[in-house]
Amino acid sequence: MSDEELVTAVCAGTLIIVLLLALVLIVLGSKSFTYRKKTEQGSTCLTVTAKKNLSRVLVVARVGSEDIRFERKRIRKGQSVDFVYPASKKPAKLTVEGETGNVKVVEV
Repeated sequence: MSDEELVTAVCAGTLIIVLLLALVLIVLGSKSFTYRKKTEQGSTCLTVTAKKNLSRVLVVARVGSEDIRFERKRIRKGQSVDFVYPASKKPAKLTVEGETGNVKVVEV
């Protein structure tokens, strides 16, 4: 094998590896939802936007010594859902279940 063929083979192999890594990052990096939390005038607004169809969104917020639970089912891609509850220094727990059964829990 000549030097030119070896360099060509190495470049082609490197290109294939880079493309596969980019594809894996795109697939694994795509989240099924985004959220935004905003606190104003004694209340908190948590907005959840679906990037894929979701079967259930559950928010559990601790206000004082009580837990407040909100649940919304069947959220379609592109749809946003707002949850408004009294402000608290303790983080709320956001549980999102996709249509495939994947469950993601986040403290917000």
